[in-house]
Amino acid sequence: MLHLDNPDSEMVFYVLLRAVERFYAQYGRFPGHSNDEVEPDIVKLKACLCKILQEWGCPPVFDVGSVFFLLFENRCRYGAAELHSVAAFVGGCAAQEVIKLITGQYVPLNNTYIYNAMTATSATFELFKKKRRS
Repeated sequence: MLHLDNPDSEMVFYVLLRAVERFYAQYGRFPGHSNDEVEPDIVKLKACLCKILQEWGCPPVFDVGSVFFLLFENRCRYGAAELHSVAAFVGGCAAQEVIKLITGQYVPLNNTYIYNAMTATSATFELFKKKRRS
């Protein structure tokens, strides 16, 4: 269950980042890298998303006016820009998890951590099952 029907779910950002990753692999650049490419890149990024959802066996969720449409437009507008405060926060979270692993204290996050800086919320998702050792 991907929780894509809920626009407040952080899973929407995970799927968006997977589509951006696919776009980069296919075109060798990030969407919206220059102002002239924003509108055409929205269409290309939508195609990347549809292909990913099809591979995962999920129904298409890309209607005009949907949360995906708005996020894709915004993602293409800012290109590959990063906010320093978000990078610092996520870096701090990663450092905290490393300390948990090294010291063996507390329980580290399980699998995938997604931070939404717009709402200052985060979530963890177990996207990949760990294989048990025999």
